[in-house]
Amino acid sequence: MRIKKTAILPAVVATLVASPLWAGNWDGTIKVGGIVIDEEGDLSTVQETYNIHDGFSLTQIRLSGGPDPNHYLRLDLREINLDGRQGDFLYRKPGMFRLKASFDQHRQVFDPHRAVTSERKDWKLGARITPVKWLSVSGDYNNLKREGDRLSFPVGTESALGTGYDYTLHSGGIGLEARKNRRGAAVKYRVSEFTDDRNTDADRTGQVLSARVYAPCLLYDKLTHLFRAAYGISDLPNRDLDYTLKKFQYTGVVRPVRQFQFKYDFDAQRIDNESTNLQTDRFQNIVDATYFHDAGSVFAGYGYEMNDDDRRLTSYHSWRAGTTVRSDTYVAKFRYSGRVKRDDEDLTLLKDSEASRLRADFEIRPVPGFDLGLGFNVRDREFPDIGVESEGRAIRSHGGYSYGGWGRLSGTYTFTEDRYRDRAGSYDVNNHVVTGRVDLERIKDLRLSSGLTYMEAREDLDIEKSILFFEGVYTVRDNLHFEVKYNIFNYDDFILRDRYYTANVVWFNVAYDLHRE
Repeated sequence: MRIKKTAILPAVVATLVASPLWAGNWDGTIKVGGIVIDEEGDLSTVQETYNIHDGFSLTQIRLSGGPDPNHYLRLDLREINLDGRQGDFLYRKPGMFRLKASFDQHRQVFDPHRAVTSERKDWKLGARITPVKWLSVSGDYNNLKREGDRLSFPVGTESALGTGYDYTLHSGGIGLEARKNRRGAAVKYRVSEFTDDRNTDADRTGQVLSARVYAPCLLYDKLTHLFRAAYGISDLPNRDLDYTLKKFQYTGVVRPVRQFQFKYDFDAQRIDNESTNLQTDRFQNIVDATYFHDAGSVFAGYGYEMNDDDRRLTSYHSWRAGTTVRSDTYVAKFRYSGRVKRDDEDLTLLKDSEASRLRADFEIRPVPGFDLGLGFNVRDREFPDIGVESEGRAIRSHGGYSYGGWGRLSGTYTFTEDRYRDRAGSYDVNNHVVTGRVDLERIKDLRLSSGLTYMEAREDLDIEKSILFFEGVYTVRDNLHFEVKYNIFNYDDFILRDRYYTANVVWFNVAYDLHRE
């Protein structure tokens, strides 16, 4: 039955090609082939292989274009006869109408034999209509379904979450927006419904109505105001829990001269628990300033946040600063941010906390075809009252060289160092990740590529992982191609016994290009 259903899709494409709609400017590709996989070891270790399924593959059906410049259509279906199928659809009439749809099916693996797995199917649909230039109506719908088994921990026990997944999330909304020049207003209504057939206590519904307005200040044209308000209700009917959300936001942006911009954000939120008659209030104030110059920009900001839930009172101070400098040959960026939490009543579980992050990046293109990048990242977090801290360091680099008529050589290297400390002990991990890729186009009608990804984790871990690939595309005629790709996956955990994985995967396809002008 599944084969019959998937066979409908190629028939639809063939009908479209044969119809009068095919007149116009169109491009497309149809790929048909197969996948052969030989694997052994722990089948849960390498996520990149979770959704590789062997057998015949309707690899891709892609079509884009339109009968005239006023219509555009794009259809892209991948592996639609296999359990890792994906698809995207877009139809657009510029300035008047847009319709989007997508589907994604994804498997998660939890045990070495792939006997415990779950599958998620995600459907999305959205549309926007613009009957007149200043008015648009939009709507969207999402259906997310997850089914399968759940791995218990410890093994052999049944956790409070149960032994499997069987839930559906429906969500969608409709909105109306009017805009003209720097003025605009919008209103949107969203609903959601979550149903869990294995745990009905988790069932819930939600509704949110929101509105926003933005316009320049009547007294000072260089100041723009944005107001947003939202009201929502969340209900867990099987647990007699009801929540009400009230939210108000204001953003003011002023640019008195071209070089300076100042921004202020205010956010107030209240959540009422109707069942317990408890309230949680959150207030946030953020101020940002940016200076623009010919070679880039400099910015700085400060934020204060307060949370009060009738039992605990916490406050947060955050700050950030940075700069960007660029020229025709290089780009340099520097960012620093910090955040401090204060438990004003000493009642939260983690008490006070402090966190900071620093990031620097530099990219240069000294000559045509050559690029080089370097980066550095520092992230620290500390909970002084409970004696816990974490430190992270990362160094990143990438480079590449393209030579006309020959191809491209590129690679990356990343080193990360993470340290975790608490009163019971410590946990340290160092990671090295190296990637390299070579693309050759010197031989007429033949494109060859090869690459490697290698990762190792050391100190309290001892893991190695690698992915090596080779692929080639040979063009028989302008619109007919043969494609072959070979991947080798390896994974070894030298601490846990028998935790290894190796796989050899071959993809082969015949591709036919569709084109009409």
